[in-house]
Amino acid sequence: MQEASFPNIELVEGLMVNAMRNVFSTMLSQSVDFKARYSRDKAGIKPFYSLGSKDPLVVGSIGFVGEANGVVYIYMHQDVAFQIASAMTGMAVSEVKGEFEIVKDVIGEVSNMVIGTFKNGICDLGFNCRVTLPTVLRGSQMEVDSVQSASRETFHFEYMKQPIVMDLFIQQNGK
Repeated sequence: MQEASFPNIELVEGLMVNAMRNVFSTMLSQSVDFKARYSRDKAGIKPFYSLGSKDPLVVGSIGFVGEANGVVYIYMHQDVAFQIASAMTGMAVSEVKGEFEIVKDVIGEVSNMVIGTFKNGICDLGFNCRVTLPTVLRGSQMEVDSVQSASRETFHFEYMKQPIVMDLFIQQNGK
């Protein structure tokens, strides 16, 4: 049996963009705009979170394992996380600011839905995998680097005129 070749990056990009758009539209009744994708080999490209900003960030992360292995980190400024939590819960932004557990739960669930939708697209292409539990972090100047054998793609989105950056690290099993 011949092993399927891994999807090209344009197809992966389409799956990621559609996952973000569908989740934001369905769960938040709001839109998210895709701005650009950058590959690891783009010299000099630095996502907003690594430019020295001291603004607090919230990062949702979730992995997937199986015939395709990877992890996705979804970076946003803390104020964006508050807006997302407000939209999803119906609470006022001022209410969610004092309840980081609610923000953490919402960002974890949004991460789970986005990456679950993305993972389903990968599975539909013949690369069976499962998602891991989401993790949510809060801090400043956070950036993750990958092992050289993993492909890294960075997707820039805009939500309510604020950036959301997704780092996708992916590796086909056995490659």
